[in-house]
Order: sequence, then structure tokens, then C-alpha cells
Amino acid sequence: MTDLAPEQYRVLSIQSHMVSGYCGNKAATFPLQTLGYDVDVLNTVQFSNHTGYPSWTGERLDAAKVQQLFDGLETNGLDKEYTHVLTGYIGNVDILKTIENQVKKLKEKRPNLIFVCDPVMGDNGRLYVSPEIVPLYREILTVADVITPNQFETETLSGIKITDLASAKLAAMKLHEEGGAKRIVITTLTLPSDQVPTAVRSDNGKATLDQPQPLYCMTSQVSDDGSILQHLISFPTFEGYFTGTGDLFSAMTVARLQDYPHSLAHAIYKVVCTVNAITRLTWEHQRKNTRRAISGKPADPNNVHACELRLIQGRKHIEHPDMTSSTILMTDI
Repeated sequence: MTDLAPEQYRVLSIQSHMVSGYCGNKAATFPLQTLGYDVDVLNTVQFSNHTGYPSWTGERLDAAKVQQLFDGLETNGLDKEYTHVLTGYIGNVDILKTIENQVKKLKEKRPNLIFVCDPVMGDNGRLYVSPEIVPLYREILTVADVITPNQFETETLSGIKITDLASAKLAAMKLHEEGGAKRIVITTLTLPSDQVPTAVRSDNGKATLDQPQPLYCMTSQVSDDGSILQHLISFPTFEGYFTGTGDLFSAMTVARLQDYPHSLAHAIYKVVCTVNAITRLTWEHQRKNTRRAISGKPADPNNVHACELRLIQGRKHIEHPDMTSSTILMTDI
């Protein structure tokens, strides 16, 4: 970890940009700046709004234009200042290759630079990027210091189907061995209730009308002595439509790693507390403005807009998350 005060950190965040709403860099920049980080933003796309709306306009950068931006930073010596690189949705093979090469160059200039990679490829059992991207992300894992895949992305990268806690642990181990990343966060996991340790069961893991089945987050860290430390965190879910939560999660991961440089689990517990609180705020806003519970993606753009992440309104949860919740629990596994 870099031994600096937050105001001395500078993050290069490479993601998508929306004029309206909070996804990609719009979901990452404010939280990091709120916590004292300088953030340089490289937008790989500029859209009017996220693609969950019925329509959107805008444009995508190609790899040559992304390279031009890197060249401009290097020419002026600005690339030497980066302590962190954060990547989110890329979606383009050539841009991803460019980013990989540039991160390697940045690490040569600053060996203790921390690269947090969210390998955004898909969810709920399906890819929403070209299959060509998958092997490239496997290659990038050898460069990344921290990766934050969801369950489907973990399965895709490891080749192991996650059906229970044992297979989740095995998938993380394989990514450590083959990828090289010492810190892995599986951001969302669904697990059979009988596979969940008692220590992270809230209300015995049962769902209620306003409280669906809990989800889980797993951390896996290679310690200094080579041993693997793994933890499981349970957290409540909310029935609604949410976008940008993964982008918020990875940005908060950048920040909280500095709070707990030797404990990935405690850093991510703090991240989960923030993300869950802002998700709750968003859920409450959805119900108030649509006058009903939302299930699945709304067709009406007004309802999609009502589902935008309540990021600004949740500032206090970014700065000082409540870490005493009885519904967010953690145990070693």
C-alpha cells in the first residue's frame, strides 16, 4: 500500500460517462473526491444516460483516441502522479489492450501503484460484452492488485461453477494461482441457506415481504506469509432496479484499502456498509416516486430516472458509514 495521506492520492479512473445519472465514472468520482482523493477521469464512452433507459445517445472512444489521451498525460509528466488506477466497464477489446499496456508502464514508473480492476463482463448468467474480452481479462489479472468480479464474472474467469461456499472458495483460489491478484472480492454471491455459516445469518437467512433473501460478498487475500485469508459478508437486498452500485463498490474499495492496508475483509466490510446504505436510500426513493415496488427494469423512462443511485443524498454514508448494523455480518471461512 502507498503510505500517503488521502489528499496525496491521485486516482486515474477509466470508465464510461453519463451526462445524466450515476453510473461509471459518475458513480466513482464523487465518493472518492468526498474522501479526499484527487480523481482524473478518462471516459471511454459519453452517453446521454445509461443504457437501462429505453433510448440513449452519445459516442464511444476508440483505442486510438484513448491512446492519445495517455500520450498527452505522459508528454506533460502528469502520469507520474497516479497512486491508483481504477477500471470499470470497458467493453472494447482494443481499448482494454491499450489500458493493460498503459498500466504496465505506470507501474514501471511507480511500482507501488495500486490497480483495482472491476472486470465488467456480465451478470445473471450471461455476458454483455464480446467473448473475445474474457481471455484478455484473464491476462489483465496478472497486472491487477485487486479484482472485484461478481459471481458470474468469477465463474467466467475461473472456469468453476459456483454452487456453494466450497466452490466459491475454490474459484477464488484458482484466480489467485492463475491470475496473480493477491486480493479478490466476489462482490455478490447467492448461496444455499444451509451452506451459510451461522455467524452471518440474519433472521436465519429468511426472506420477508420488504426484505428479500440476503446476498453475500466474499473476500480472499494472500497474506504476506503466503496463506490465504477468506471471509464472508452477508448483507440485505432490496427488491428494485439498481444501476451503478458495482461502480460505487469498486471506487469505495480504492478508498477503504487505505484505511485497512493489511485487512481486505475489514476494508470491504466498510465498503458494503456504504453501498448497502445508499442502495436502501435509492430503494426508498423508488418506492416513494413510483408508488409501488419495482421488479425488473422499468419500461417508463420516468421510472428508470427514479431508480438512479441516490449518491449525493447518501454522502454521510460515504464519509461515515454505520458499521454497527445487525444485518451486515462478517465471518472468516
